[in-house]
Amino acid sequence: MEKEIIVNIAYRWFLGLDFDDDIPDHSTLSQLRRRKFKDSNLFQEIFDEVVWQCIKVGLVDGKLLLTDSTHMKANVCETKREVITVKDVPSAYMKRLDELALQEELIKETNKTSPKAKEKTKEIKVSTSDPDSGILNRPGKPNGFHYLSHNTVDGNSGIITDVHVTSGNTKDSTPHSERIQTQIEKFNFDTKEVGADATYDTGEIHSDMLRMDIKTFIPKHRQVNPNEGLFFTPKDFNYNHENNCYICPNNCILKYSTFKKGNGLKTYSASTKDCRICPLKNQCISGKGKCRSIHRPYHQAEIDIQRKNNSTERYKEIMRLRQIWCEGNNSHQKARHCLSRAKMRGIEKVTEQCLMSACVLNLTRLVKCLKRHGNTSVYSYFWSIFTDFRCFCDFKLILAV
Repeated sequence: MEKEIIVNIAYRWFLGLDFDDDIPDHSTLSQLRRRKFKDSNLFQEIFDEVVWQCIKVGLVDGKLLLTDSTHMKANVCETKREVITVKDVPSAYMKRLDELALQEELIKETNKTSPKAKEKTKEIKVSTSDPDSGILNRPGKPNGFHYLSHNTVDGNSGIITDVHVTSGNTKDSTPHSERIQTQIEKFNFDTKEVGADATYDTGEIHSDMLRMDIKTFIPKHRQVNPNEGLFFTPKDFNYNHENNCYICPNNCILKYSTFKKGNGLKTYSASTKDCRICPLKNQCISGKGKCRSIHRPYHQAEIDIQRKNNSTERYKEIMRLRQIWCEGNNSHQKARHCLSRAKMRGIEKVTEQCLMSACVLNLTRLVKCLKRHGNTSVYSYFWSIFTDFRCFCDFKLILAV
């Protein structure tokens, strides 16, 4: 950066430096980056302020929010890793479902712990260079330690309205509901629709959005069933809402039996007597099974309501916008705005990098919008975005890069 400021006239003009003015030493810039903004919220404040400016000029209305994540290669040595054992605890959503099941008396409360019960654990691989990163292991994606940048985009203009960074082994759907709620509260959005890809097709998202009176437009997540065509699948069974039971192809009843604590599934089972004499048994039960069971997600009713949106013309339109804005932004940021690889280590530093990458993209579109509408004071408007920040005099050196 020091060398660029010395030879680049545009940088000197931006910083207000004449040709004979002294240039800050590179160590000054390095220490400024490392010390001045440590444990501060400045990068988030700048990003939010840019979004507010986009809202003021009409670029963002927040009625349609599109979400997607993109991976960033962590700044680590892939061979420096260790395997550690951690507790295998249910997610916050699963714990919430257990509480709801307890309130509905689907399960019984007990304080007794079986002496034979062992604490569930699992082994995970951790980078010794950057423990905050995580192993990305998905079909079609590069393997290794990565971060995930979860970006929310306004469907009206493609402006990025939220950036949230997690480790590479985090599910895309986990932070979605919380981030949508955060944006609604922060920017006073009147959000009516959300769109995402099939990895967001979960009961948590569908139910949370329905509770917030928001329609979801998310493709159904298709899982490969090796027994498809050989045995009856759950879709061959009809659910009776009034009696809370399933009707099998032979018109036998599968009654509610148990709630699978820790994974949010209700289990419906047929009687052993009915299955024993059923003429369709060979098409329904495999192996040594005595009766057929169906697992139903706790929020299946909300899922069915929201999936009806996928049969509308609006669904096709939103899927097209998601492909243009979400995937387009991700590829553009990786190609031109330093989002392909983390330059620093630690989730806080990586978040700063992702915020500034999104900020640059938003500012570019903001300036183009002002030019398109004939605003002759584009530069003055652009400059005024930062004037409210006390640290701007120091921060402008970093912006010069």
